[in-house]
Amino acid sequence: MTRPTFITLGPSGTCHENALLHYLEFQGITSFDTLLVPDLLEAIVQVRDRPATFLVQCSAHVQVHLVTERYHEDVFVIDTFIYPTKELGLLVRTDVDEPKSLGIVSATRGYLDLSRWDEVIDEPSKPVVAAHLLARAYDAGLTHVHHAAEHPDRLRLVEYYGAVDTTWVVYGPYKRFQGDVIGQRAPWLFSAEPQPTPSGEPQPAPSIS
Repeated sequence: MTRPTFITLGPSGTCHENALLHYLEFQGITSFDTLLVPDLLEAIVQVRDRPATFLVQCSAHVQVHLVTERYHEDVFVIDTFIYPTKELGLLVRTDVDEPKSLGIVSATRGYLDLSRWDEVIDEPSKPVVAAHLLARAYDAGLTHVHHAAEHPDRLRLVEYYGAVDTTWVVYGPYKRFQGDVIGQRAPWLFSAEPQPTPSGEPQPAPSIS
């Protein structure tokens, strides 16, 4: 059996890598290779051309429509799942009193008001934002909170956004959809019925107004 390869956004430490590893654990896949890339649009061709190769992309990624469309006759959406991002926040260098420049990933621009910044620099991933922030490329960055805890003398957490639930798209080289909805049945989401849990303890029903 061919060992599958899973492509997602790098470098190591991204929300993409974190979500992918939890997805593979959920699927019970223990033998696999991962490939972390800086550009998912450029990498999607490998799903078409390499055997047993798949790609995982956050649905909030700014290129999700382009990745879906580029090889739409050969590469298909075969699965989706829900998993949160890593904890996010606005980090500022400790040697800067009034930050003017901001490093940010385009997909996270909705978290804060960009009009307050004189300069906004787009980066490919949040670990890159952290690395460049530590290198003093800009005054502040929207990235993972743990970098502030790891470098308290160099970075301070100014705004905390936390871990945000989001969806992830899994691409493969075959068509899975055959005419019927593919999903998890959960009609309780849209009613006053309590949420079922593995432990059997009922959870509060969602608020339906």
